[in-house]
Amino acid sequence: MRGPVVVVGMHRSGTSLVSRILDDCGVMMGRDLQDDHESLFFIALNEWIYENAGASWERPIALFELTNQPIVMSAIEEYVRKRLSSRSSRAYSGRVMKKGIFDMDGTWGWKDPRNGPTLPLWRAIWPDMKIIHVIRHGVDVAASLKTRNSNHWEGDVSRFKKWLPTYSWRSSKSPIMRGQRSSTLEGGLSFWSEQIEMETDILSSIEDKHVVRYEELLSSPREVISGILEYLSIDVTEEQLLAIEAGINPSRAFAFRNDPELVEFAGNNSKTLEKHGY
Repeated sequence: MRGPVVVVGMHRSGTSLVSRILDDCGVMMGRDLQDDHESLFFIALNEWIYENAGASWERPIALFELTNQPIVMSAIEEYVRKRLSSRSSRAYSGRVMKKGIFDMDGTWGWKDPRNGPTLPLWRAIWPDMKIIHVIRHGVDVAASLKTRNSNHWEGDVSRFKKWLPTYSWRSSKSPIMRGQRSSTLEGGLSFWSEQIEMETDILSSIEDKHVVRYEELLSSPREVISGILEYLSIDVTEEQLLAIEAGINPSRAFAFRNDPELVEFAGNNSKTLEKHGY
């Protein structure tokens, strides 16, 4: 079995687009995909790893405390290996295999924004994995996070009010609002910078990786997709490439430039952006 193709990148950074491109090029990205092209099986494993570190999806920095504890990492790896080899892995693969995920053949992988902070664990299991690191401008990421969380807010409040009468006799374990940090541009940009720093630090010692800038993918799709395919040693037809290119919207590159408020915000946070190549 060859190692997996793991898509690494901050939330709202274009990892879903890259994952769909991989799928269209014959990389099996999972039979249990959400709308954002994330495998539910691997999401559950990453969430479990986060919980063991006391981290949350928008506060990943605590993962460093976990990955610097060899004894704990060894125990976590043992559990994850058991899950990967169990019958429950058929949710991802679509079939029951004797050794679960470890019996996967062909080119396969998964995408999850949590992959970056948890990468040390996954590389311990698959040292020969292929890594595609997707990076997008921080202001576009922050704006997208803010929009998504604003859309969720009404549902969060409605759910809270629905259950409020029962809280007089039962404690609540659910937050009123999910994603408080990224509900503002400032918080979203801070989150983006934190996770990009983690990903860069982890990847700095790994030679076998391929970096994709989201904006370059949109503006020069043929060139960037060809680079991905060369990295993975995958051949596709001209018809496949044309079909993929037709589904890419170049206007999404640097979308913040169309909003004066976001342009001003970018100017006020230029040092943070420059630190990560923008």
